[in-house]
Amino acid sequence: MEIFRHVYQIASLVADRNLFQYLFVGDNTVLLDTGASYTPGETIYPFFKRVGVEPSRLTWAINTHADADHHGGNASLKQIASQTLLACGEQDRLMIEDPDRLYASRYNQWIPDHGVGLGLHPEASAWVRKMVGDAQRIDQTFMGGEHIRIDDDRSLQILHVPGHSDGHLALYDPVNKAVFVGDALHGNYCPTTTGEPALPPGYYSVLAYLGTLQMLQAIEIDWIYSGHWPAFHGSQVSEFLTESRVFVEKAAALVLKTLEKYSAGVTLRTFMDECGPALGAWPLTNQWLLMYPLHGHLLQLEQQGRVTRFAGREHVQWKLAS
Repeated sequence: MEIFRHVYQIASLVADRNLFQYLFVGDNTVLLDTGASYTPGETIYPFFKRVGVEPSRLTWAINTHADADHHGGNASLKQIASQTLLACGEQDRLMIEDPDRLYASRYNQWIPDHGVGLGLHPEASAWVRKMVGDAQRIDQTFMGGEHIRIDDDRSLQILHVPGHSDGHLALYDPVNKAVFVGDALHGNYCPTTTGEPALPPGYYSVLAYLGTLQMLQAIEIDWIYSGHWPAFHGSQVSEFLTESRVFVEKAAALVLKTLEKYSAGVTLRTFMDECGPALGAWPLTNQWLLMYPLHGHLLQLEQQGRVTRFAGREHVQWKLAS
């Protein structure tokens, strides 16, 4: 649908959640995110046809971050629109270009030490592997602060919004005071299409995520558009940013409470079991995704010298520093 003049939201599904890409049409035409491997053929190109945009007009396709449902369509998009320049954040480039590196560095990196990861869930792993698609070279990387001119009257500012990934990007449209954030913001949970909790928040780096929230609070924003969440407008913008911050504070408090309870040491899996019920009501089958924010909080405490990491009988454990 057209959300602003010559700005479109392209909608499909990923499991029981919405999946959105955004199209900015002008002298330079920009697509934000390419979806999963099958999204260009099944959703993006049919949408182009409905709104009368030829694939040959697509100048840029920018991946907000390294995740199968946001960049997996890169290779299939290039097959039809070979002139399109693929871009992403510099810190995410290697994972976006190489599916094997994505799996090793983003989805399965904690299996050896902590016994948690995508690879321990065979059905989910096969599903994500399908979404990732083929390896595809990135043509341009951004660091944040760049501008892309759409036409004489419009430009998009590229924002660096880390936390969910190191190189996460967002686009700011100053004409409409709208920010397009991908998965940079999470609130209390990622919702299903009908609003129920589907996934826990997925920030990795606590300080980076809080920095992103602080930076966005300083920008004049009337609209937030994302990869999976409904649009937020007016007072909903500050409410969603506050909700995101409050979740971080709640998670931090629960991590400390768990450390006090298990004074001899506690594994990441136990943190997930202990903190999960108090943090959200997403399906238990998705509880393992709490490994991302909880590991982030533990890493922050470790860097502050407040906890000690040590090798347990089977997996790494943490305990409060003496």
